[in-house]
Amino acid sequence: MRYSLTKTLEYQEWLQGETKKSQAQIADRLERIEAEGHLGVHKATLIHYSPTEELLDENFIAQAVWECLKNNDPEGVIEVIEAHLRVVNKSKAAKERDLPRSSLYNAIKGKNPTIKTLAKLVNCCG
Repeated sequence: MRYSLTKTLEYQEWLQGETKKSQAQIADRLERIEAEGHLGVHKATLIHYSPTEELLDENFIAQAVWECLKNNDPEGVIEVIEAHLRVVNKSKAAKERDLPRSSLYNAIKGKNPTIKTLAKLVNCCG
């Protein structure tokens, strides 16, 4: 199957606003589409990604919390801590750190935790 591309006035006006280098690259690409009859060969590559590993990384968690604070996003801080706590055992962490489970769950469910409770949550995470 081959393509026949129509270059409208709108396209031509847009193209004129591009740099000479971009115009040449665009023209080359359009010629290949018309000649080869397809938009190109795309190779998919699978990469290993584990959100669990990332959520256990204290540096990643610290950066995420810091970004939330810089963006005045207190809910985001709770979401980051909650995501981390999902990876670790919440009940076990709360028990080990002498934090009532109700405080843990209330803080996570957006009940406006105090800085003390947040500190305990972070301590649970560590």
